[in-house]
Amino acid sequence: MSEDQVRSFISIDVEDQRILSHVTSILSSLQALGGDLKPVERENIHLTLKFLGNLPVPRLGEVESSLHQLIFPSFTAEIKGAGAFPNLNHMNVIWVGVNEGWNQVEQIYEQVEKLLSALGFRRENRPFSPHITIARVRSGRKRDEIANFLRHLGDESFGTITVDKVRLKQSILSSSGPKYSTLLEVPTRSK
Repeated sequence: MSEDQVRSFISIDVEDQRILSHVTSILSSLQALGGDLKPVERENIHLTLKFLGNLPVPRLGEVESSLHQLIFPSFTAEIKGAGAFPNLNHMNVIWVGVNEGWNQVEQIYEQVEKLLSALGFRRENRPFSPHITIARVRSGRKRDEIANFLRHLGDESFGTITVDKVRLKQSILSSSGPKYSTLLEVPTRSK
């Protein structure tokens, strides 16, 4: 990647320490089962609204201008349940979900898709499913044990977060894992 390209995404960050501690505890339990997992670092836990990939700096400026048009009220989202994509029999990603607040997150997502498609970004063709990736699955080792553990977390509430900002983030890949930094923070704004 050249220096004038920025790997970026749009997210709602999870900064509540109780939720992060609960997720860390779940990750420890999953790893104790002996699964072949790559946990997401605590400071990198977030809900992705859109992955943008590598963008030239001027294009990033266009994205920033567009994101200033987001309109959403502050709301509470409950982080609840856990699962895997594409499913528990074939796991690539382990996630925790969004319960209360799902519709509001989806409304922000729809705005982001609409604003960025006007800039020529391709719309996502899969249905949006608000989730927070907590680990990537490297192999099928201990898959049944992990699936069973995740099934027991279906009704587990991790707590609530206040969603009052959306961030445009930069992702710098390194051998020790990705490092994220905030390029733009868009606070709540009513019509």
